[in-house]
Amino acid sequence: MQNLSEKKLKMDDVRKLNIKAVIIGWLVDTVGTFIAGIFIGIIAGILFTAKGIPPERLEAELTGSKTFLNLLLFVGFSFTFIGAYTAAFIAKTDEIKHAFMVGILSLVTGLLFTAIASPAGPSPFLISLFVIPFAVLGGYLRKITKKRAEK
Repeated sequence: MQNLSEKKLKMDDVRKLNIKAVIIGWLVDTVGTFIAGIFIGIIAGILFTAKGIPPERLEAELTGSKTFLNLLLFVGFSFTFIGAYTAAFIAKTDEIKHAFMVGILSLVTGLLFTAIASPAGPSPFLISLFVIPFAVLGGYLRKITKKRAEK
């Protein structure tokens, strides 16, 4: 059983969480991934059409293309990194904790989008495996760049 001082410490940790920073970081990730995905989809559609693939087959070709899906995954992970860095920057303290929270929100969002998307979407295993490390890496980068700037 925890004593009162241990419970107070845990509540202090929760209070230190800058919810605004986490939400902004998550929005950077989600909106950035969405806009980049649309842009990449348009370019891929143009390239596939230029190869002579009829418009009615574009969706099947794109969702069947491992290269296209892997590119979208990489872009998503990159925006998770950027969003987590943004959250850590705004929070100014506990950079990795804030980045981790962005990773958790991004993981949930990614899994929800994957569940809604076609069965050819990215593997939930890949999302689960990499999204949080990319987020933590963003927070870590902010932490070390902050330390260098302070010197």
